[in-house]
Amino acid sequence: MSVSDTPRVGAPAWRSLASALVRPRLFTCLDRGSTLTVIDAPPGFGKRTLVAGWLHQGGAPDRTIVWVPSLTGAEDGDLAACVLEVLVGHPAIDVSPGGSPFDRVVRTFRDPGAPALLVLASVPAPSTAAVLSGVLRLLDHCPRLDAIVCLPGNNTDMTEVVIRGIDCTYVPAADLTFTVEETASLLRAAGPDRSDGECEAVCHLLGGVPALVSAATAVARSRPQRLIDTRGLPVPALERLVRTYVESRLGELDGASREFAESVVAAHSVTAAEAAELTGVTDAEAALATLAAAGLVMDSPFHDPRVWRWPDAVRSCVLEITRRTRPGHADALLLELSRTHRAAGNMAEAAIYAVEARDWKAAVAIVEEAWAVMVDRSFDVLVKVLRQIPDHALEDHPSVQAGRALFTQMLDEHAILHASLPTDTEELVELGKTSRAAQAVYVATVQSLTLRVSGEFGEAARLTQLLRPLVHSILEHRPDDLGPQLPLLRVQWAITLQLAGHLGESTAVFRRAYRGAYAANIAFVVQNAAGSSALNWAVTGDNPRAREWLRIESHAEPTEGRWGEMVKVGGRAASVLVHLDALQLDHAAARLEELGVPRVSEELWGFVTYGRAYHHLLTGNAYDGLTELHRLIASHRDLHRHGAFCRILLDAAEIDLNLALGNGNLARALADESRGDHPLLVVASGRVELFTGHPDVALKKLKRISWTECGFPRAHLESLLVTAHAHLDRGDDDAALRSWQRACTLAESLGNRRAFTTLPDGVADRLVALGGPAIPGGPVESVFTEPVTHVELSPRETDVLELLALGSTHADIAKKLFVSHNTIKTQLRSIYRKLGVHNRVEAVGRARELRLLPVRRPR
Repeated sequence: MSVSDTPRVGAPAWRSLASALVRPRLFTCLDRGSTLTVIDAPPGFGKRTLVAGWLHQGGAPDRTIVWVPSLTGAEDGDLAACVLEVLVGHPAIDVSPGGSPFDRVVRTFRDPGAPALLVLASVPAPSTAAVLSGVLRLLDHCPRLDAIVCLPGNNTDMTEVVIRGIDCTYVPAADLTFTVEETASLLRAAGPDRSDGECEAVCHLLGGVPALVSAATAVARSRPQRLIDTRGLPVPALERLVRTYVESRLGELDGASREFAESVVAAHSVTAAEAAELTGVTDAEAALATLAAAGLVMDSPFHDPRVWRWPDAVRSCVLEITRRTRPGHADALLLELSRTHRAAGNMAEAAIYAVEARDWKAAVAIVEEAWAVMVDRSFDVLVKVLRQIPDHALEDHPSVQAGRALFTQMLDEHAILHASLPTDTEELVELGKTSRAAQAVYVATVQSLTLRVSGEFGEAARLTQLLRPLVHSILEHRPDDLGPQLPLLRVQWAITLQLAGHLGESTAVFRRAYRGAYAANIAFVVQNAAGSSALNWAVTGDNPRAREWLRIESHAEPTEGRWGEMVKVGGRAASVLVHLDALQLDHAAARLEELGVPRVSEELWGFVTYGRAYHHLLTGNAYDGLTELHRLIASHRDLHRHGAFCRILLDAAEIDLNLALGNGNLARALADESRGDHPLLVVASGRVELFTGHPDVALKKLKRISWTECGFPRAHLESLLVTAHAHLDRGDDDAALRSWQRACTLAESLGNRRAFTTLPDGVADRLVALGGPAIPGGPVESVFTEPVTHVELSPRETDVLELLALGSTHADIAKKLFVSHNTIKTQLRSIYRKLGVHNRVEAVGRARELRLLPVRRPR
């Protein structure tokens, strides 16, 4: 990668450099061309590799490179001697003769030839101050010279550089650590493809320390399995390499520094003042700088106050070493930190320190006390804590046990999945009076979520509905048993009911979740419940109520972090549908832009896809809408099953998109396949009958639903419009006007203008001419502008076509149908004419396209 076919003169090249990672963000720092660039990091942070790679990639193209691999002294004269030694052997430089080493170096660098770049690739710790002073002296005497100095990360004083006003770029160790993207690039280049989650976990665990990430890369080359186990810890092979790194760095410390490390390791990150309080060491800043120079902790020199932090894997290793060498010492400090943070209300920090001290009782108590807050604000920490608490510590804490099974995704073969709820209401009420009731609620919730994740929405909803009498009984007889988890549980129950299409029940549960979360100040549940309530109302078409919940959501405390974007999906999808109904297409497009294309992991993907489909329809892009609809269904196939409400939504959308494209046969086939009594499907099916010339059949189908009680006012409105159109086509003007009047009144109360776009052009004008009211808000254009083509075959023609598809000859068909050969020829001519084809092959293909024959599925 870094070394080209013609290596840069003066820059070294070594074997591993060829596979080193290109680091554009750091190359940009070097490209600044500062007079002095200081790279200050411990050994193992890739300083030499960075500079050499940059040079071979074309860095400093107009400068002659003078690479000094190592320095052995601290004085100016020794620095000059080391530089002179490199200059003498340089193939592109003529060294000035005579005088002291310093004078000769200065005269050489002041030569009128190409300007030079001096690279001091390795400065020993004891010599850093003297070497830096010597470099500044050289720069003072050589205006055409720039320098890159690689220091060992020992907190060198840069005051003199600042005072002199020299243009300087400072690159600390923290900047040299690998980002998640860089870690992912290295791991994926080393072997089997790694997931984003695993790469992020490796980077976080190792602190991005180049030496440790390189070790992980080496393990990845020989190990296709995961590098991080289910508890978030390194696998044994990686753990051994981390231990080797840590033991080597600890071995470089003197006794006092090692003792300091064994105390300060209790804290994940510290300021100098906190370290002094924790360890009793007076000059804690100097002690921390020593650990940073050893590559054990990471410094953040630009923070005020300055903070040092441990990479997780390094800290874990040092903790284990400390437990062996000084039993009880680290655990006592961890417990003290846990108590301090708990008293200060920092529950996430308190829980993690309790777990690290292996005080399971305290850890469980903290989790139970701060469950809601940790889910809201410190979810990653909560997951880490739950992963590490052993099973025996949770035997008397079913809520934490269920939470661990849920949040850590440890669901396969989990014991709680084999428990079952009673199905009798009286039994559930009696269970709610016992101490086992809360556990039953948590277990059933985890079970329903497991079913939901696997796409079994109907069964998940059935199990969720069983919880209603049980929870009511608990709240009556043992109200403290459910505790602060109740709003979180309710929002999950509501989502399950929503995804199964039980929107009325879902909205009621969302409302209770909202009230409980508002009282407990659980921001992400408040926003989620409000936005999801709005979505339920928007899907039904009750726009006034949807707008009210959107207003409530807009006043909720904004949710950031892990849940930030997730909890906004419901409200944004609701806003799309409300804007579409008002024909505010630009506003709808803006919300769709915020939502983006639904990811595979998005549970509300069907609602978002529904909004996208109708936006395409309203903007005259039915073909694009249908194509995208099919693509999104294919990518969410496991969630597009029987019992999923998204199936109803998207079937209705697909029927309308096909009608807009003039595909009458496909629309009819989809309506027949759906065969549902849901209002959305019934009105879509009625529209198909009307558009294909069967107004009587349309009216008959619409009578299946009690529209005023169905709970879907948008579908009710559209059914009135279909009814008005059908009566108009039948010549019953009075009935048409009655339906039209009701439709206009309902549309005005709902704020819905979109429904009128489902009428063909001219229908509204005919109804108005008969004395009906005008469309509220003014005329609209129809979305169904294409002539709807619909081929109908007689029963006997269908029989002939089916036999033709089986490969039967004309004689065979005549024999099987007990008719003459000439009759078959006549029927085939009629079939070809209706289908617009010329031969049997085209006829069979066209018939399959129009769903007049079953579509053959690939085996």
